[in-house]
Amino acid sequence: MTQLGKTGEAIAKEHFELLGFEFVEQGFRYERAETDLIFKDDTKKIIIFVEVKTRRSKMFGEPEESVTERKMQQMIHSAQGFIMLNPKYDDYEKRFDIAAIMIENGKAKMNHIINCF
Repeated sequence: MTQLGKTGEAIAKEHFELLGFEFVEQGFRYERAETDLIFKDDTKKIIIFVEVKTRRSKMFGEPEESVTERKMQQMIHSAQGFIMLNPKYDDYEKRFDIAAIMIENGKAKMNHIINCF
């Protein structure tokens, strides 16, 4: 992972924790699919699978525009693998979010897309 990617994931992790979600795992891999960050809220029985996209410029569009249909399918596959390996979350609501982060001139701006699909 690049330094930019690590920075983006750290920003997203802090954001979700400030929202009150408990961090579960980072970089979960299942077969060829990966989930960047996983959070939970045991009170609301929700588990959140987060894709983090970080960019330095909009030359190739907004960060969230790079989450393709294929990437969404990989997120679902990774989440299914996580639930299969962690059945205690089977009855939790599953949510997929995008943390789209733009870092320009040393300042980060995040667009948190809740329940992106």
